[in-house]
Amino acid sequence: MVKTSRAAVVPKPNADLIIEEYEIPELEPGAALMKVARGGVCGTDVWLWQGKLAGVPYPLILGHEVVGTIESIGPRPIKDLDGNELKVGDRIGFHDVTQTCFSCYYCLIAKTPTKCPNRKVYGITMDSTKFPRLIGGYSEYLYLSPGTHIMKLPDHVSFDGASAVGCAMPTAVHTVLRSPMRWGLNVAIQGSGPVGLMIAVLSIVNGASTVTVLDKARNRLDIARKFGVTHTLNIGETTLEERKETLREITGGHGPDIVYEATGSPQAIPEGIELVRDGGSYTICGQYTDHGLVEINPHLMNKKHLDIKTVWGSETMHVYTGIKTIADNFERFPFESLVTHRFSLDDAQKALEAQEKQVSLKAVIQPHGD
Repeated sequence: MVKTSRAAVVPKPNADLIIEEYEIPELEPGAALMKVARGGVCGTDVWLWQGKLAGVPYPLILGHEVVGTIESIGPRPIKDLDGNELKVGDRIGFHDVTQTCFSCYYCLIAKTPTKCPNRKVYGITMDSTKFPRLIGGYSEYLYLSPGTHIMKLPDHVSFDGASAVGCAMPTAVHTVLRSPMRWGLNVAIQGSGPVGLMIAVLSIVNGASTVTVLDKARNRLDIARKFGVTHTLNIGETTLEERKETLREITGGHGPDIVYEATGSPQAIPEGIELVRDGGSYTICGQYTDHGLVEINPHLMNKKHLDIKTVWGSETMHVYTGIKTIADNFERFPFESLVTHRFSLDDAQKALEAQEKQVSLKAVIQPHGD
């Protein structure tokens, strides 16, 4: 059994990552040790590095999008979410939320466990100075605490394919479930990053009549077309009025039934309100960190009689559904193509910078180089 693990650590906000070595603790009953194959670099990791999320303990081992193999299991057997006993060597993913209390108002009464104040998340809210310390995917090995919700990856789903969608697919599942998505609707998606692309996948799978993706990055719009969207619009090459008119033409004169925001830019919100048809639905999931204020017109929202929803985090069922969706459609969509940049653990700082500058669509860290 391995005794130590190297990990890339953010010592404090805005400081360069450093490589530290940790002793691997003895496994508790119900725990497992995961050999990390891919640690996805999420946009949230960039914000954590920059100190833009509150309540985060530093020093921090980043990485909440992790896939790999079971290296060892504690003294009690563990099972996946389908009830199958897991074994050493199994290829797995897991829900990064390792704990919600299921005893507070938000868990039991409001039925919004993503707002549980006792929620613990790998690579985000867990303290790397306390047991078990190895709590993030920017590491050779990750300690999976008892109660972690683990899913076995089907043999035909590669590590690249699974890590490429990271937390984007669960967020997309949550987003689409919060909307009135059904067969035959016209959909527009603001943003063709991983979350926007996964919303496109789910829209296509659910039988949307048209799926239009809006972005300013030509390379991202090219990838969106590879995923089978029916239309793309470059916001850097068109005016708002031109985009509104094009969407009306696409949708038979009405505009999109549903508009999804997946940009992270506050400036996208007023435009989304403009784009959606009267009586339509606008679902916002990209505003995960505070990028400031934006002016909106409440009268327009009211006049258009809009259904507006927002999305925060994901639940285990969103992760489970996401992995099943990937597995069922792995040959249909080019999931692996989302991984555009690979980095060693020693180059984790470069991985963050690539994601920060949006050089990469999806960057991954491969701690073992395979």
